Amino acid sequence: MALITLTRASQRLQNQMRTTVVLPDQLPSQPLRTLWLFHGLGDDGSGWQRKTAIEPLAVRDNVAVIMPEMDRSFYQNEAAGAPYFDYLTKELIPTMRQLLPLDATAANNYVAGNSMGGFGAMMLAAAHPDWFSAVAAISPVVDLAVVPSIMPDYRRVFGEKVPTDLLRQTLKAADQQALGRLRWYHTIGDADFMKQVNDDFNDFLTQDLSLPVTYQTGPGEHDWFFWTRALVQAWTWLFDSSKELNNGKHN
Repeated sequence: MALITLTRASQRLQNQMRTTVVLPDQLPSQPLRTLWLFHGLGDDGSGWQRKTAIEPLAVRDNVAVIMPEMDRSFYQNEAAGAPYFDYLTKELIPTMRQLLPLDATAANNYVAGNSMGGFGAMMLAAAHPDWFSAVAAISPVVDLAVVPSIMPDYRRVFGEKVPTDLLRQTLKAADQQALGRLRWYHTIGDADFMKQVNDDFNDFLTQDLSLPVTYQTGPGEHDWFFWTRALVQAWTWLFDSSKELNNGKHN
């Protein structure tokens, strides 16, 4: 296993930005399947590597994992800050593909994240559904009404008025046929403070948008104890079709 921390100057953000990367020790002859894995609010690009089994999973299955540092941006171009979404889509992803042996085809690219990162993963998939084959949202922030209570500096990102239904509206406005070609995985703990809004959001995905979503719930809160288990389940769903979970709610 090769664990790399890349630090590069970003022209768009005018800052030095770090990206944590996991690569197999022996690189295959073909470009690597790639998981773009996003962190949550208050964490950074090293969080998944420090707190979960992401390294042995990536090594076992010959998957490259790219974990960018996106600060507290909610993966958006900030209202009174920096253009993080432009950095992600126009700078970071193309640069990683130039530097590393990553497969650029949609069939071999996947996007996932937890909490704020789950929101970011779904927003990115909505904007560029032709870039990926699957999306995994782990305990995602799906209703931004919660943001002022968990993020005192929210005005930097969203301005004075938080667009509470931003994710729903973005998904509604996206190419519905393209969204329907993606596989969708959605999971949250039964004791998570956002459980009810995630239940409602899953109904929106499956009933209003008719997306093929695997929704899994189970014991856990909004914390790394749940996310370490959820990562293994999401990984199995993403990369091991022989063990793929059935669609629907699982308790």
